[in-house]
Amino acid sequence: MDDRKTVIKELEEKKKALAEERDRLLQGLGETLIQRIGDAEPFSDSQTGGPGAVLAEYRRMKKEIAESNDSIKSLQLDIIRLEELERIISAIENEQSLLKEELAQAHTSIGMATLKAQDLNEITALLKAQEEALLFKIEEHEKALEELEEQGGGILGWLGKNARTAVEKALLSKNRTDLEKLYLKAGIEYLSTAMAEIADEEAAREAEKAQALKERLSSLSGELLSLKEERRKLGGGFGIDSPSGRIKGLEKRIAQITREFPGVYFRLGLLAAASGGKETFASFLGGDDQAVLEKADALSLQIAGEELSIRKVNAAIRIDEEKAEIEKLKRAITAQQQKISAAEDAIAGIEEQINDTEQHITELEIFIQGDHGS
Repeated sequence: MDDRKTVIKELEEKKKALAEERDRLLQGLGETLIQRIGDAEPFSDSQTGGPGAVLAEYRRMKKEIAESNDSIKSLQLDIIRLEELERIISAIENEQSLLKEELAQAHTSIGMATLKAQDLNEITALLKAQEEALLFKIEEHEKALEELEEQGGGILGWLGKNARTAVEKALLSKNRTDLEKLYLKAGIEYLSTAMAEIADEEAAREAEKAQALKERLSSLSGELLSLKEERRKLGGGFGIDSPSGRIKGLEKRIAQITREFPGVYFRLGLLAAASGGKETFASFLGGDDQAVLEKADALSLQIAGEELSIRKVNAAIRIDEEKAEIEKLKRAITAQQQKISAAEDAIAGIEEQINDTEQHITELEIFIQGDHGS
């Protein structure tokens, strides 16, 4: 390997280290300048790459970060509110379920008391008839089950008994359920039409309780409707993206912008170190900044010196490569010349053969034309 390649590598590493040191100085200077400038508008230029443009870019980035943070806070509050709404809605729905069960029990108690009353009207008389029919069926099924319990018999009788028992139990359960529904219906009918006064004090208290339960359920329904509408609007505001997904996207964007700040600081520091930069930033440069600028200038000169050395070494390597190429071409020329010389010798030999052949032809022609009789 050419030792000069190693020299170039060392020079490149030195140049890189110098450039990193200079860039750190200029980056720090640029950040300091931006802090000192604050909200001031010292630059009237809007030229691309100028101080005004760099400062405007920095402020745009800061504004985008602030807006993204505000959006994140808003989304976080919306998420908290959605979670709160879910808890409240769930609690209300649970309460509704319990109240509906309690109301059904109250209706059933009222219905039983209503059908016990003596002064039945047309509606209650019809319901009373249905009650009696169901009570009769229930009694019949209960008796049938008692009789089946007392029956004996062999295996076939036992199998038939089990089948009949299952049927009787199913019918008994259905009739009891139907009776429960009948009492419920009677209670609802009573409260909706106020058919008669209930003599039973407990049933009367159940009627008051049922009315209170209905009012509470109505209030809960209105509240639930309002809460679900609020949940729908909040959820609809997120679109197809989930709140957590949008927050992650905003946080990723903030991180990306944050990584770009050093580049902005460096560009402003570079402008301050450029020709005329001291005058442009005179109002914001302090005594310590002068030393930074001088150090940056010195480092730039060193970097330029390293670059020059690298170019010189590369030029020397290139010269040797060009010389080697010339030698190669010369060897190619020599080889071609040798081929030409050999070809010329071959041509001369061939020409001599041609001359000898032509002379022989002439001799033969003379022989043919000669007088051979004398």
